Amino acid sequence: MARFLFVLSRGPEDPTRAVRCFQFAKIALEKGHEVTVFLVDDAAYFTNIGLAERVKAPTGDELITYWKFLLEKGGKILVCKPCAEARMIGPDELPKGVEIGTGYQLIDLAADSKVFSF
Repeated sequence: MARFLFVLSRGPEDPTRAVRCFQFAKIALEKGHEVTVFLVDDAAYFTNIGLAERVKAPTGDELITYWKFLLEKGGKILVCKPCAEARMIGPDELPKGVEIGTGYQLIDLAADSKVFSF
């Protein structure tokens, strides 16, 4: 199967894009593809699970449902190191299953993946 990289740069100010990013990542994972979601810029705020639990698209889809599915089924969620640091998010504050990522990792992943950007 293919490798998919979903890059999310939008935060709580754009719940529709955030939810759609995770929804399509879930679909790719369901179809047997390797999936990584990389959170950059304001998307780093979604590492706050209390916040992520309140994010819904106008259609009623909830971000946290897709988030949990990804981690339970072997998808990866990475958060940009400088993006997290700029928002006072340290590695000890990340939810289980979320890892710090770097720009170098992002480029390496993109080189070998089909990339979607939200």
